[in-house]
This record gives sequence, C-alpha cells and structure tokens, in this order.
Amino acid sequence: MNTDHASALELIRGAEAATLRALSGDDAAAGEARRQATEAARLLAPTVDGGPCQRGGCLNRVVNRTTGRRRLYCCDTCQQAAYWARKANAA
Repeated sequence: MNTDHASALELIRGAEAATLRALSGDDAAAGEARRQATEAARLLAPTVDGGPCQRGGCLNRVVNRTTGRRRLYCCDTCQQAAYWARKANAA
C-alpha cells in the first residue's frame, strides 16, 4: 500500500468516526467528517505526468491530478524559488 492510500484510509476512518459523533449531536463533527472525506478523495484521485518542472535547474517531473489546474512546478519550494528569481530579474 503506498503512502497516499494509507493516508486516505486514515482520513476515511476519521471521517467515519466524525460522522458517528455528528449523528450523536456534535454539530462541529459534521464539518470535520466532510473535510476528511474530501481530502481522502483528493489523495485517491488519478495522476498524470505533467512534464518537467519549469524552474531552471530542477530535474524533477511534475505530477498533476486529472482534475483541477495543472501545476508548473514539482513542489512548493521550486514554485517559490522561481518567484524570487523572477522578482530579482525584474528589479
């Protein structure tokens, strides 16, 4: 079982417990159950290869979900480094 599947399983179990608490009258638990179920669905969504990372010098590949906006960078660190590089070149 890969990491995403294990994390999704934990989230689903948490959502199940929160749903039971919500049925017992805990109003905040319903929102928590929905959040956990949504995050589990995101983790289990299929992925596609998005090509190379757009930050110069990075050799990683970008992994995109099949829905939503396409990523240009392999991670948040590369996205931030590219931003600061663009900002430095503009000055």
